[in-house]
Amino acid sequence: MIARALLLSIALAPPFYVLLAQQQTQGGLAGLGMLIIASGLASSLSAPVWGRLGDRSSRLVMVIAALMAGILGLIVFALSTLGSSWMAYPLTHALLYLALTVFHSGVRLGRKVYLVDLATAETRATYVAISNTVIGIAMLMGGAIGILAEVLAIQYVIVSLALVALVAAVYAWRLPEVTH
Repeated sequence: MIARALLLSIALAPPFYVLLAQQQTQGGLAGLGMLIIASGLASSLSAPVWGRLGDRSSRLVMVIAALMAGILGLIVFALSTLGSSWMAYPLTHALLYLALTVFHSGVRLGRKVYLVDLATAETRATYVAISNTVIGIAMLMGGAIGILAEVLAIQYVIVSLALVALVAAVYAWRLPEVTH
């Protein structure tokens, strides 16, 4: 559950990527359309890859996806705070969003498969119920990230979430392997 709570940082990041795109591209609707297309492409393109890897190791899927999401957040932070001209283009943000969505898909698949593999038929419902309750509470607390965004620049929220994603990758790496 701790790993799953840390992995929430990746689920909380997409709205901030959208806000950053809007902020740095002067909020054109074409850019928003590109983000929607990127999200759809990411889900359909990444599912087979994550699925095959998840069949081998759901723990490894969580580690790779969280690590890559964390690195992506650091890159986005660096590009945006250094004033890279790349950040003025909607296509750049669409590609960054596509990557984030790919990694988020990996995290979602990895945590679900890990839970299924970890639990027995007798304990699965209990694990899912407890896990969902704890994560629901964590999501409510994650709302504080929105408050943070009111105080800090969007880039700093993104880098904060990226650092938590990196911690999640390390934590997930230390979980026992449970793939059957």
